[in-house]
Amino acid sequence: MKITPSQIALFVALLISNAIIFFAPPAWAWLRVPNSVAFVLALPGLAWLPVLNWLHTRQAIERLVLVFGASSLLAALLLYGVVLLPGPFTEPPVLLALNGLTVAGLVAQLFKRDGWSGPLEWPSRTVLLILLAIIAVTAVTRLTRLNYAEFHEDELENMRLIIRAYKGEEFAPFIDSKGPIHWLLPAAVWYANGWGNEGLARSTFALASLLLVPLMFALARRMTGKDQLGLVAAGFIALNGFYVSLARHVENRMLIVFWGALAMWLAYRYFKEKVNLLAVAAALTLGVGLIAHPTVITFVPAVAVVLLARSWFDKSWRRDWPWLAGSALLLAAVAAAFYVPYILSPEIGQTVEYFAEERVGTSLLYNRIDSLLGESELYSSWFYGPVLLVLLAWLLGREFNKIGRAGLLIFGALALAVLSTARFPVGWVWGGENFAFVPSALLTLAVLLLPRTSPELKFNALWFAVPFGVLLFLAQDASNHIQIAFTGLTMLAVIGLDDLWNWLTPAAGARPFSPRRSVRAALVAVAVLFVPLIFVYEFLQFNALTTTYWQVKTDYTNNPRSLVALLYRSIPRPRKVISNPRLGGWKPVGVLWADGALSGDFRSVNESFAVPIWYTFQTPRSCYNDPQNYWVRRDWEGWPQDEENLLLASGYTLTRVVQIDGRPSLHLYEKNAPAAEPQVLNMEDYRRQFDLLATPERFALAETFSRPASLNFGDKLLLRGFDLPETGRAGELLPVTLYWDALAPMDVRYRAFVHLVGADESRWGQHDDDPGCRLVTTDMHPGMESSRQFRVPVAANTPPGDYQIVVGVYHPDTQARLPIWDNNAQNSPGDSVILGTVRIIDGS
Repeated sequence: MKITPSQIALFVALLISNAIIFFAPPAWAWLRVPNSVAFVLALPGLAWLPVLNWLHTRQAIERLVLVFGASSLLAALLLYGVVLLPGPFTEPPVLLALNGLTVAGLVAQLFKRDGWSGPLEWPSRTVLLILLAIIAVTAVTRLTRLNYAEFHEDELENMRLIIRAYKGEEFAPFIDSKGPIHWLLPAAVWYANGWGNEGLARSTFALASLLLVPLMFALARRMTGKDQLGLVAAGFIALNGFYVSLARHVENRMLIVFWGALAMWLAYRYFKEKVNLLAVAAALTLGVGLIAHPTVITFVPAVAVVLLARSWFDKSWRRDWPWLAGSALLLAAVAAAFYVPYILSPEIGQTVEYFAEERVGTSLLYNRIDSLLGESELYSSWFYGPVLLVLLAWLLGREFNKIGRAGLLIFGALALAVLSTARFPVGWVWGGENFAFVPSALLTLAVLLLPRTSPELKFNALWFAVPFGVLLFLAQDASNHIQIAFTGLTMLAVIGLDDLWNWLTPAAGARPFSPRRSVRAALVAVAVLFVPLIFVYEFLQFNALTTTYWQVKTDYTNNPRSLVALLYRSIPRPRKVISNPRLGGWKPVGVLWADGALSGDFRSVNESFAVPIWYTFQTPRSCYNDPQNYWVRRDWEGWPQDEENLLLASGYTLTRVVQIDGRPSLHLYEKNAPAAEPQVLNMEDYRRQFDLLATPERFALAETFSRPASLNFGDKLLLRGFDLPETGRAGELLPVTLYWDALAPMDVRYRAFVHLVGADESRWGQHDDDPGCRLVTTDMHPGMESSRQFRVPVAANTPPGDYQIVVGVYHPDTQARLPIWDNNAQNSPGDSVILGTVRIIDGS
């Protein structure tokens, strides 16, 4: 057993990382933020990769990618195991598990006997400098203002799942339409940092997008044997607007693209080097990817073919099958660890319904092929997608030409058929079924059967064609997931560009101004023109200030001579595409809410309801149309004037205005507030304050109530507390707020009642409704918290005096009430319970 300096250095780094986590002041963001990212997404890989002989690569660029790749895979799998354990998914088990993961790798290094070492290998200086320049440009689009925009509502679905798991809701991993990994990794980074913000939550996906560039460089370099083509692949990926967008979005898509490319890199290296460990690693990568999202299944055929191809060429099935079968079993076991409990969970019915209605649809076949270029234009401008497809068409034409004129005729016919499915889609609907998939399927099959085509081209054809076909022909609405097909398409375009460039290279002694030289010069000119245009479009779309983007959109809309319209044909409306900056100014609201300067219930106008809920630390929005607060967001077209006029007419007063980039963005109204000059709040003055308040513990805090209780309603619901006023007025509404915990799944939408009852048991007011606000009991899960303010209308002729508040829960069809057990008194009050007494005074 020999301890090396690198092992000592990693152990010291782990100790320092923990010291920062537990002892560094929260305000030291410059130290805490990078440390939390490294703790989760670098240290585990650095600990385990030496045990795995760095997967037998000495390439420095590949090792850099592997540090993140291995860390993200191992941490994701470990965190999934932690979230399945009984109890809340909080900081202690998560930090302990991640420390254990890194320490286990260090210990495994001590017992590793076989050495695998050697000097690191780097690309040539010129290639390395160009690659670093491409990565730098990529970093600009992926990392600039990563923390600027507020969370999108889709991101908030994932952030809320972190909080639900933090509170101990054990069903949290299974209530989404996909796996939990895309919120487990951000959760771990958040826990390690102590407080969170948008940039921290997005860091995992930003790194995946950034490191996809060197990963594709490495893959293209290995597949083609040319550094230059590796750089071209890196450049194409750097300019892909899908990956710019998804770098800035808390969701799984960027991770599965990265892991898909990593699995292909591992599989191809197995194909070339026959190192069994690489096949196992590829299977593990796909298995973890499948936990992240089921569309990873579309990568499996290509990776499987690459792994099996070596045995096919070598005729070495007998020697290889144990490792290949073991790899397949590993993939299945990892995926089953999620999908078996997922399918058995009560939520599977809602998931199936979601996919049937909104994603896959109820028909067998569809035709969304036109969305390939449509989505690409939205995210990357109209320059990007056509370039890739033209290079693909050139490549396929050249490959078919290798078998003679008949090959060209076959390709021409199939290409025209594919084109017709986009231009004349109705012509492919026969007998009520859509057969638009047929030309694309036949073209793919023909490519795979070409006798003189390289294995690399066929591998990449599968890598592109399977996701392309599944998403565009087998799904009703999955077109904005098409980004998973662009890695394979990029590789095909790179091979096509190489072939085209070689074909255009004039023979020695050719004339200086030959046609082929002219075409080469034209290609260079197109690249010089298109690259900055694409970069500017994407920077504007995803990195610009909201006010800047609004100005550009307004100019495009109102100015017939707009330069944007001339260059880009169209520009999406603000917030249409994923990660277009969304900044309403909600952090000042959150700070004021935490300070108590804003209180009461609220509703919002012109904003997704999930956004103000999150930025008020998970405070539920009001169930009623007359809350204490109304918050109105401005969009690029201006203020919703009709709604604001209605608020003013209904007794609301504008008390505060939030400004963004010097421009009013959010109006805060309060009911019955005295008229005064509204206070102006600058968004940037509150950003840091809110971020430091944004701890998992604060978001997970249960709602506070004035009167605790522990009343069990039929083992279905627990009334854990309530708020009850001391007095009320005849003829007015009496607010009674009830706070619930779900005890069991329910297949009945139970109703709750609140009665105002006199001493003679006469009823003077009643309100029946769902126990929880905006949450019916059939959607509740054990441990889920909810609340509702019941507003009991007190009869106008109610005599002054003391009245009881009586509560119960009943079946809406049978009217049968749930029996009640008082856990505190250890007795049953029957099927209704008296919460307290309220004094009613004359309302005149």
